[in-house]
Amino acid sequence: MRRLGVLVVEDEQLARERLARLIAEQTEFELVAACGNCAEAIAILATRQVDVALLDIQMPGISGMEFSERLRDGGTQAPIVVFVTAHKRFAFDAFKVHAADYLLKPFDRARLEEALGIARERLRAREAIGLAERIQAVVGDAADSRVSTDHKVAASGRFVVRENGRFLIVRSEQIDWIEADGRDCVLHCGSKQHVVDGPLAELAERLCADRFVQVSRSGLVNMDSIAQLQEMFKGDLVAVMKNGQEVPVSRRFRTQVMERLAG
Repeated sequence: MRRLGVLVVEDEQLARERLARLIAEQTEFELVAACGNCAEAIAILATRQVDVALLDIQMPGISGMEFSERLRDGGTQAPIVVFVTAHKRFAFDAFKVHAADYLLKPFDRARLEEALGIARERLRAREAIGLAERIQAVVGDAADSRVSTDHKVAASGRFVVRENGRFLIVRSEQIDWIEADGRDCVLHCGSKQHVVDGPLAELAERLCADRFVQVSRSGLVNMDSIAQLQEMFKGDLVAVMKNGQEVPVSRRFRTQVMERLAG
C-alpha cells in the first residue's frame, strides 16, 4: 500500500519544522510539502497528490478555515483536513466543515499519530464508497437488460458498513429490519447487525418507496422478510420475521402497514 501524502500548512517556522519532522518519521505517511501559508499550499495542490492536510487556523492571508472551505469545494478528491491550532475556540467551526480531527497545541507524537489514523480511516471510507458506486454503476447497467424497473434496487438502497477492518456493501434486500438507536440506526441482517449514521426518518424517506414500511417511530421493516403478523393487546401488532425475530408494530402505523402488505 502506498504511503499517504501529507501537506503541512503552518506559519510558525518552529512548529512547521516539528510537524515536518514527525511526519517524516511515519511509516504509513510521507511529507509532500511544508508551507508557511495557504497561497503556497494552493500551488502545491495544483501539482502534487495530497491525501491529508494539517492546517493551522490563524495565518496571515487566507485562514486555515477559509482554505478548508475551498478544499471542500474541490470535490471528492480533496485532502482530508486535520486542524492544528493553539486555540480551543475554533473547535466547533472545525467540525462544522467536517475536519477529521482537531489538534490542540502543544500535542505529543501519540496525539498526532491518532489524528493521522483518523484521517486514514476517513480516506478508506471515502474510497470504499467510491468503489461501491462504481460497482453499482456496472451492476446496474448489466441489470437493466434483465429486470424491469419495478424490481431494481435504487442506488440509495445500499450502505457501506465497516466490519472487522473491512468495508462491506449491504444492499436493502439483505436487511430484515432497521431499528433507531439514538442518532444512529441498526441494520438487522439475519444474525448480523450493522450501525449506520443518520436518523430513521432519513432512511424511511430513502427506503419506504421500495420494499420497506415504517412500523413504529423507531422501526422500519422489509416487507419481504415478514412471515406473519400477530395481534397483541390494545390493537398493537407484532411482525414476526422469517428468521423468528419479532418487531413491534404500533397502532399509529398499523393501517399503513396493512395497506402496504395488501398492495
